[in-house]
Amino acid sequence: MKDALESLRKQLAVYERKAQRERKARCLAEQQLENYSRELYETNQSLQASLVNAKKKQAELEFLAKASDDVISKLSMTELMLNTVELTGNFFSAEYGFFLVTKLGSTVDFNNTQLWNKETGWSLNQEFLLAYMEYLPLAQDAVYQSWSVVPIPLKEKGQLAGFNWLVYFNIQLHNEQKVWITFLSRAEYLDKESLFVLDTAKGHLLSSIRRRLNDVQMIENKSKLNDSVTSLERAKGQLMQYEKMALLGQLSAGVAHEINNPIAFIRSNMEILLDDLKVYNALYRDIKHHLSEHHSLNLESFEQFISEADIDYIATDAFSLLRSNIDGIDRVRDIVDSLKTFSHSGKTAFCEMSIVGCIEGALKVSSLRYNHNIENELTDYLPFIMGNKGQLQQVFVNLFVNASYAMDNDGVLSITGRETDDSLIIRVSDTGSGMDKKILKQLFTPFFTTKPVGEGTGLGLSVSFAIIEAHDATITVKSIEGVGTTFEISFIKMSVK
Repeated sequence: MKDALESLRKQLAVYERKAQRERKARCLAEQQLENYSRELYETNQSLQASLVNAKKKQAELEFLAKASDDVISKLSMTELMLNTVELTGNFFSAEYGFFLVTKLGSTVDFNNTQLWNKETGWSLNQEFLLAYMEYLPLAQDAVYQSWSVVPIPLKEKGQLAGFNWLVYFNIQLHNEQKVWITFLSRAEYLDKESLFVLDTAKGHLLSSIRRRLNDVQMIENKSKLNDSVTSLERAKGQLMQYEKMALLGQLSAGVAHEINNPIAFIRSNMEILLDDLKVYNALYRDIKHHLSEHHSLNLESFEQFISEADIDYIATDAFSLLRSNIDGIDRVRDIVDSLKTFSHSGKTAFCEMSIVGCIEGALKVSSLRYNHNIENELTDYLPFIMGNKGQLQQVFVNLFVNASYAMDNDGVLSITGRETDDSLIIRVSDTGSGMDKKILKQLFTPFFTTKPVGEGTGLGLSVSFAIIEAHDATITVKSIEGVGTTFEISFIKMSVK
């Protein structure tokens, strides 16, 4: 019996130790489970926070990416502002937003300023805008480096009742203008990190506006440059025309002499023809009188009448006189045509032309042949060039007139032409007084002249130099005092006639 009780106590002790171990194991398991559950909860909370943060970062990146796209887009300034308000308002969860342009504190085009709403989009609501704008420091000169946040008082009872925050910034434009971008929010608090993101977006917007302002400035500068070029071209044309007219004034005496000579011999010829006509009338009367008396006229009597009136000579001479008159009229016509070509301001367009005809016209205008000898060795077989006949004629008239001033009577002006592989070179030489090195250096300087006061403008060779440059040609000059001067003009040849 005693042994059985002892055995029973031993078994009971074993069971108690076993139960104690199981309790410890269960407590440890429960503690581990609790720790695991806590870790799982914390991990879940962390994942949720990370997911929220990731979504927030994704929204920020998408916002900044779209803002960056606008920087390089071809949107107009107005379209860029509309995009910025809508994009920023959606990102910032603002309820209202708009942009406004001011100049010296006053609104520009306020009547067309639209208000953006998150639900309804863009609309006109001037009453709301006026209440909205009371919180904006539009009259201040400050340009804000970052977003300004202004709390709206809780006591606000008007159009802005229920709103908590006004957020805005401005950017300086050109012509003393500023653009203001502003939003209204009902949020209880504003996320500072979002404001930092908005500052980044503001930097993108500022870059975009500056680029557009630079583009506008470039367009304005280009327009001003084009206007300046147009004005310069107009002034250049007026200067060339003025120089032409001045040169025509100097040539007037020679041109009058050139025209007066054919007119003089045409008049003389017409007086002779008038006398011949009187002889024909007298012959007609004599023959008529003879017929009235004798009622007939034989060949012998007729030949006697003709012989006495010297009709054979008169008839031959009349044809010669008429041909001489036609030649004289043609000569006057050529001079007038050359003057018209020379004096006409004309178009600046270039065309394929013969330099030979141009120089012949210049010689007719220059009227050198009565005081000087002209040796024009140009042939019709010289190649054509691209040019403006009126302008080039002005160049050669200047050269010929200058040569005329430099030469005494019976001086010689020689004109020759030669070809190279790609050029046509015209040489104009005179046997005049020549020039020293000092004069040669100033030869193409505007308003420089060696002529007496009132006889030269000093623009002839400077204008000629500009014309030659415009024709992609070159001009060189060589001169020896007491011997003469030679000009060489090298043109790009086009084709052979």
